[in-house]
Amino acid sequence: MTARPESITARVALATSLTRWAWVARGNGLAKTVTPEGWQLFNERIGEAKTVLEGSRDMRHMCPQWYSEMMTVGLAQGWNERQVQENFDRGVQFAPDYFYLYRQYANYLLPKWYGKQADASNFARSSADHLGGDRGDMLYFQISTVLVKRGNGSFSMEGIDWPRIQRGYQLVTSQFGSSLRNTNDLAFMAYKFNDPAVARQQFAAIGDDWSLGVWRDRQFFDRIRDWSQAKNDWP
Repeated sequence: MTARPESITARVALATSLTRWAWVARGNGLAKTVTPEGWQLFNERIGEAKTVLEGSRDMRHMCPQWYSEMMTVGLAQGWNERQVQENFDRGVQFAPDYFYLYRQYANYLLPKWYGKQADASNFARSSADHLGGDRGDMLYFQISTVLVKRGNGSFSMEGIDWPRIQRGYQLVTSQFGSSLRNTNDLAFMAYKFNDPAVARQQFAAIGDDWSLGVWRDRQFFDRIRDWSQAKNDWP
């Protein structure tokens, strides 16, 4: 930031580091498991991230990730939906196809945070429908990776369109190439939708390149891979 005072990227990178550092202090457990020291560091670091972002709000060259990181701050500080949606709306006006904005807002709308049961799935559908066509289906896949993974335990998948997720995945892959993270994400979602045939295809492509961010640990990955194979052995 000192060397390049006009760089929005430097500020966004610092804010991103601060928010991630804040979650390191808090941990990923339930609120009741966080120590007083953890809460203090969490709030201090989130506050620092907000200060960095607010100080770069009016820079000449903006970045869509700025709006995503500000929504991360909003979730951490418990902003109301109007405040978070204002940041989301400004972000998509600046970069309508920047799917990280949609994923961040969908996460905010999960029941474990500040939304009701159908809010996040309705948002995914309406956002994808608004873009329409292939772009909409690709966006639907990207949003769904957040809903199915992070909503685990508090979110009903009843309103999620599994065929549309698969279409979106195929479109993303054909346009941007194969991604191990996307392949792992689809394998996990196939498990959640009880679709062993799709899961087997993905596990074959994954091999041993499993994603820690999707599976948490090797034991879970192996168990779900074995589940997909066992289903294949059934008559």
